[in-house]
Amino acid sequence: MVDFPGYSLSGAVASFFLVLLTMRQPENWRVIGPTHPILARIGEDALLTCQLLPKRTAMHMKVTWYRSEPSTPVFAHWDGADVTEMQMEEYRGRVEVIKDGILEGKVTLKINNIQPSDNGEYWCCIQENNYCQETSLQLKVTGLGSAPYIHMEAPVESRIQLVCTAKGWFPEPQVYWEDITGEKLLAASEHLIQYENGLFYVEATLVVRNDSVENVSCLIHNPILNEKKSSVISIPEKFQNELASLKVIGPSQPILVRVGEDIQLTCYLSPETNAQSMEVRWIQSHRYPAVYVYADGEHVTEEQMSEYRGRTVLVNDASEEGRLTLQIHNATVSDDGQYRCLFEKDGVYQEASFDLKVVGLGSSPQITIKEQKDGEIELICSSEGWFPEPHVKWKDMEGKIIPAFSEVMTEGSHGLFHVETSLLVTNSSIVNVTCTISNPHLDEEKMANFSLSEPMMNFSWKIVLILVLLLAALVGLVKRKSCEKGSPDNFPTPRRFCNISKGKK
Repeated sequence: MVDFPGYSLSGAVASFFLVLLTMRQPENWRVIGPTHPILARIGEDALLTCQLLPKRTAMHMKVTWYRSEPSTPVFAHWDGADVTEMQMEEYRGRVEVIKDGILEGKVTLKINNIQPSDNGEYWCCIQENNYCQETSLQLKVTGLGSAPYIHMEAPVESRIQLVCTAKGWFPEPQVYWEDITGEKLLAASEHLIQYENGLFYVEATLVVRNDSVENVSCLIHNPILNEKKSSVISIPEKFQNELASLKVIGPSQPILVRVGEDIQLTCYLSPETNAQSMEVRWIQSHRYPAVYVYADGEHVTEEQMSEYRGRTVLVNDASEEGRLTLQIHNATVSDDGQYRCLFEKDGVYQEASFDLKVVGLGSSPQITIKEQKDGEIELICSSEGWFPEPHVKWKDMEGKIIPAFSEVMTEGSHGLFHVETSLLVTNSSIVNVTCTISNPHLDEEKMANFSLSEPMMNFSWKIVLILVLLLAALVGLVKRKSCEKGSPDNFPTPRRFCNISKGKK
């Protein structure tokens, strides 16, 4: 054996075992979760559980529940304490850790008052020192909405239209029409709309001949729960409803209203009939939510579209005569479109449709010169505050249309349009044009004239040049005098200033 100075075999062995003892040994535990998705109904509570294997305490470990990013957890429980600083806002006050079973490595997160937005994948991450394991869980949120309600439009000739509506379903439900034998009927249209709260509203339409079927059912099915709700309508019975022989009359011509003005929508029954026991509904494309709902003599606010809340009022409640007028304050471009007015009683309705055209007459156009070179002049005509898109024309002094060089329409934040159009004038001694902007729905227009003589323009530039030269000569003279006499306060003018003014000798 050869011994080296300062080194011994026994010391090397001791150092080797010391390194082994200080090196971190790999952990042999893992995290598992449920093998099947967890079902939770809207409004109820959900329990998400993950388990350490082999079983061991998780009391002093770091447990983090998250969805997409660990840095913004659903909930974090570290070393026996809750950590809420980085928690997702939508889970604050809604989640907690169930500590039963944590000594055996069972970690359970409770989410209160389940919402549609809670649907999806979750991750359970458990960490001890620098060792971390995680598993994923699938939470399926589901909910049964309202039972379907079938509305029947009074017969038109030999055809009957049925509309089935329901709300509050999650996820997207399936809708069926069936006859009395259970045979499926083909829907004419079907609309599934998911609103801000995540819940679905369904509206399905069926058209039948009044002598082809007697009883029709509408069924709405939740595919996750495999549960359904249904309603049936007896068509012959509905023929006895008083609305079957009435008509709803609305505006016969499109209603024109300017941005910022009030809108008035009037509907009435013909022949005149007391409508106090009926529901009157002003809608756009769908029955729910509505522009305005009047039932039992009152406004039904919970069924109103958010953008119309605080903007609507009945200004003429003659319901005992079957006539009502709805006023919408402060018209905006979003109010533009088709409306329907429905009178309904006991599931039978009559309706009238009409168009509302919101118009905006913009600012007077302004014409400016963008550039002048090589004998060319580019004229730019601009205006803002128009709706819908206006018509823009350039015309010469004889009223003939001149093709525009460019035209750009830009929609602003309030839906109003800004227009900018340009005209390129070349090799012309006289420029005399008009920019005209008109609203397609109004017999009104705004215009601006532009007239410029090229010789006069050249003469003006010569005058400007002469004035500039005279001003430069005057400034030079003042500098020269100041160098000769000194500054007003007996401070000498800097020599470099005078050198520049007089020139060096």
